[in-house]
Amino acid sequence: RHPDWDDNRLFNVARLINRQRIDEACGHLRAGLSVTQAMLDAGFNTKSTFNREFRRITGQSPTDWRG
Repeated sequence: RHPDWDDNRLFNVARLINRQRIDEACGHLRAGLSVTQAMLDAGFNTKSTFNREFRRITGQSPTDWRG
């Protein structure tokens, strides 16, 4: 680990990246893709991580968000 790296900064970068990926997934859901396909196309590999981040960012599950 490089001494100049700040754990908080890395954490915030990861959150920013996940927010962008969730925004992308929302676009896929709006376009009619399944939740699984939206998850994969947005770059998530595990459903649990996708669902957790989706709920953290939108306040809803992907299925509820899509309505």
